[in-house]
Amino acid sequence: MKVPVKKTTTRTTNAISEESTLNLEEQIRRRAYELYEQRGWENGHDIEDWLAAEAELAREKIKPLEAEAVKKARKAPIKKTGNSKAKQAKLVESIKTV
Repeated sequence: MKVPVKKTTTRTTNAISEESTLNLEEQIRRRAYELYEQRGWENGHDIEDWLAAEAELAREKIKPLEAEAVKKARKAPIKKTGNSKAKQAKLVESIKTV
């Protein structure tokens, strides 16, 4: 018995990865050109501009991840039970007796 193969319309992970890589490269290229323009079209800094653009875009991508990590790392607020005065009084009494 032959099992029909389903055709999927979704892209493979490799294709998505390749597309995002090309998109990132284009973003870096544009930012590097902006840096070149800001310098007044001065030649000889192409690698410096490229690396600066890469670093800027990497920082932008990390910011949301850092914010999420901070949210997850936060401790829940301490809840007051209302018995703290009674507990403190017992503690004070136990210290006095020692």
